Amino acid sequence: MNVAELFVRHRVLAYMLNAAIILFGVISIRDIGTDRMPDVDYPGVVITTANDGASPEVVDSSITRVLESAVNTVPGIDIIHSTSWPGVSEVFVQFLPEKDLDIAFNEVQSKINQVLNELPREAERPVIIKFNPSDSPVLWLFLRGDRGLIELNRVAEEKISHYLENINGVGEVRIGGGRERKIRVDLDLGSLSALGLTAQDVISAFGREHIQVPGGYLVGGMQEKMLHLDMEYHSIRELGDLVIQSRDQVPIRLRDVASLTDGLDDKRGLSRFNGVEGIAIGIRKVRGANTVAIVKEVKQQLAVAVRPQLPDGVELLVVTDEADIISRAINALQNHILEGTLLAGVVVLLFLLNIPATLIIGTAVPVSLAGAIVVLYFGDYTINIITLSALLLLIGVVVDDAIVVLENIHRQHEAGVNDPYAAAIQGTREVIFAVMAASLTLVCIFGTVVFTEGMFGIFIRSFATVVVIGVLSSLFVSLTLTPVLCSRFLRYRETPGRWVAPLERVHKAFENRYRRLLVFSLKRRGAVLLGTLLLVASSSWFVTRLGAEFFPADDEARFEVILRAPLGTSIDYMVQKLDAVEAILRDDPGISHIFSTVGYGRGAEVNEATLGVMLLPRKQRSASQAAVMARTHAALEQVVGVEVYLNNYPIAPGLSPNNKIR
Repeated sequence: MNVAELFVRHRVLAYMLNAAIILFGVISIRDIGTDRMPDVDYPGVVITTANDGASPEVVDSSITRVLESAVNTVPGIDIIHSTSWPGVSEVFVQFLPEKDLDIAFNEVQSKINQVLNELPREAERPVIIKFNPSDSPVLWLFLRGDRGLIELNRVAEEKISHYLENINGVGEVRIGGGRERKIRVDLDLGSLSALGLTAQDVISAFGREHIQVPGGYLVGGMQEKMLHLDMEYHSIRELGDLVIQSRDQVPIRLRDVASLTDGLDDKRGLSRFNGVEGIAIGIRKVRGANTVAIVKEVKQQLAVAVRPQLPDGVELLVVTDEADIISRAINALQNHILEGTLLAGVVVLLFLLNIPATLIIGTAVPVSLAGAIVVLYFGDYTINIITLSALLLLIGVVVDDAIVVLENIHRQHEAGVNDPYAAAIQGTREVIFAVMAASLTLVCIFGTVVFTEGMFGIFIRSFATVVVIGVLSSLFVSLTLTPVLCSRFLRYRETPGRWVAPLERVHKAFENRYRRLLVFSLKRRGAVLLGTLLLVASSSWFVTRLGAEFFPADDEARFEVILRAPLGTSIDYMVQKLDAVEAILRDDPGISHIFSTVGYGRGAEVNEATLGVMLLPRKQRSASQAAVMARTHAALEQVVGVEVYLNNYPIAPGLSPNNKIR
C-alpha cells in the first residue's frame, strides 16, 4: 500500500491531519507579534563609561582609547566605533554575523576587567550591554501648553510617564526638552582666595553637611521605629548657613563665598513641534514585543487615563507612530495575499474549466499557509514585511503540486478508468516522485538561503524558513488531501457544459498554436539554443547597470534631517541653524509638520539636531516623497555653518546611510 492508497482508503485520516494543520495555524496566528522587520539578534555590544566633569579630550585619551585597545584583541570583530562626550565614553563593538553574541559579550567583559586599573580613579565602572535595535522609540509624544518648561516637565513625569511605564511591553519612557529646577551656587573666587579656600572645600562641605542619614531604631516594649536624620537644607536662606570651615571658632558659611539663586539647570536639550517648544516623550518597547499592540494600548491609556487629568491649557500630541507605518505595510501585504489567492483561483478555473477541480486545488493554499504560520509561532518569528512576502510568494507555488496530481488523476478518467478510487490511487502513484522532486528542488533552493552570511542573511532567514515549510506543506497536501478529494468530487464529463464550450475552443486554438511553435523550435534546435544563450549572456550586462540597496525606498510620508556642528558648539548656535532649516521646510507645500530635537541621546551633546519631517498623505500632495526630498535637498544647501544630512527613516535600525548635502 503506497501513500496515495493509504489516504484514499482512509480519507478521514487525511481530513483530520490537514484540519489539524489549519487548526494549529489559526491558534498560532493569535499569539504571533506584528512588527515591521524581523527581530534580529544584532551582533554588537556597547561599552559606556561615566566620568563626571571630564572634558571630551580627557575622556578620549584616558578612557575611550584604553577600552578600544583592550577589546580590539577579541576575535570576530568587524567594526569598532567610539564617541567621547563630556563625562561619557561610549564604545560600540560590532561583530561578524556568525559570532555568537553571548560568547562575544563574555570575551569583551573579560578584556575590560583586565584594564580597570588603567582607568581614572574618578571614572565609574564600565557598563557593557548588548546592542538592542529596539532602543529606538516606537512612538513620540509632544507635550505643549501655556505653562513653563518646568511645569510641563513635572506633568510629563508625574501624570504621563507613570501611567505609560506600567503598560506591558513598554521598556522605557524617555523625556527630553525640559529643564528642571536647580539651586545654583555661584562661587566668588575672590572671597575664596581671601579666605584660603578652594572649590573642593565647598564640595567637601556639601558631602559632609548637606546629607540624610539613618538614625537607627527606637525600641520600646513590643514596638520599634526607625529614626531618620534629615540634615539637608530645604531653602536658599537655610542653605546659605551651611558651614564650610571654622577659623578660630568663627564659622565660614556658604553665603560668605557664593551667591545662591533658585533657577534652572543648564540648557542641554530642546524639543519643539512646528516651532513651538515643549516636552518630547519617547516610548521604547522591550525587545520582541508586539509594536502594534503596544502602541494601541498606549493610545488607549492616553485617551482614558492621561489626557483627562492634564491641566487646562496643556495638550498632548502624537507626533510619530511606528505602528501606523507597520499597519499600512502589513495591511497592504495582507490584501495582496487575499487578492493573489483569488486571482490564483480564477487562473486555475480558466485553465481547468472545472469548478470542483478548482476548489480541490484551492484547498492547498490555506493548508500550506497554515503550516507556514505554525513555524512562525514555534520559530519565534513575527508577522512582518519579510514573512508576509514569503506567504505571498507561496500562493503561486503551493498549487503546483496539487495541479500535477489532479491533472494526472483526470487523465486516468479520460483513459477509461471509471472507478474514482482507482483513478486517484493510480494517478497519484504515477506522479508521486515527480511531485516530490519538484518540491524538494524548491526546498533546496530556498533552504540554502538559511545559511547566507552577513546582515542580509540575518534578515532573510525567516523568509527562507517560511517558504521551505510552506512548500513541504503543499507537498503533504498534494499527496494526502488532493487524491482523497479527487476520489470523492472529481468527475469526468465527455461533453463540456454550455459555458465551458467557448473556453474549450479558445484552449484548442492556443494548443494548436503552441504545437506549431514547438515543431518550429524542434526543427531549429541550434538557433533556439543560441538565442537562449545570448539572452542569458545579455542579462549580465543589465545586472551590472542596476543599482543596489538593502531595502527599496518607500513613500512613508516622512523623512529626517540631521544637523551637525563641531563638538563644543553652543546650543544657541544650534537653535539659530534649526530656525533657518525649519523656515525652509515650512515653505514646502508637501510638508505637514516638523518635530525637532537638540541634544537628545546618551551623550546629550548640543552639537547635533534631528528634525522629523512629516508629509501630507500621498493623496493630498502632488509630489512623491522622493521629489519632496530632492527639492528640500536643494533648498537646504543655503544653510551654512553646519553639516546637513537628509535621510529616509531607516526601515531597520542602522540600515539607513546618511545622505550628506555638503
